[in-house]
Amino acid sequence: MAQQQELSILEFKNKYDSEDACREHLFKNKWPNGFICEKCGCLEYYYIATRHSYECKGCYYQASVTSNTIMHKTHTPLEKWFWAIYLVARDKRGLSALALSKQIDVSYPTAWLMIQKLREAMEYRDSSYKLANIVELDDAFFGSPDEGGKRGRGTSKMKVIIGISLTDEGKPQFAKMEVVDNIDSSTLKKTAQENIEPGELTL
Repeated sequence: MAQQQELSILEFKNKYDSEDACREHLFKNKWPNGFICEKCGCLEYYYIATRHSYECKGCYYQASVTSNTIMHKTHTPLEKWFWAIYLVARDKRGLSALALSKQIDVSYPTAWLMIQKLREAMEYRDSSYKLANIVELDDAFFGSPDEGGKRGRGTSKMKVIIGISLTDEGKPQFAKMEVVDNIDSSTLKKTAQENIEPGELTL
């Protein structure tokens, strides 16, 4: 699996430089093979500019490129949403609502709501994402030392299974952690089945 290349600020600005460019990206993401009505399957539509929606020529059902996304029914321009996604994803320290509000010129409450929605979406993505390519699995124990300095698998510390997907060059790509009741072969097998794509190499 190829690692997705991160766009530079200039590349991002050039790619998503208008509302139309952002809307076109969402259109292609929603209908990669062209418009298809989810109600009747018709392939033709009218674009209603005043509502930014796509009306089926067959049954007149109206669809939006932001439906089923965190931007659904938003009054904030798509350009600002795209910049918020880009900036939040790039800032590994955690971008504050105040900083975001200044960078994309929105009110603090709007920036706060955008960040909350983005974090929820990222948490959902991380929970549903499956590790692929080359995957390393290991176990770990977290917590303060038990009385008497006892260590290892027999302690009452939190037991965690960690999975890391690697690129073909062996560089870390994505990581997942899962707290488990015990660490044995059946638990490792179950965790692997739930978090690793079938057929991938596991170390």
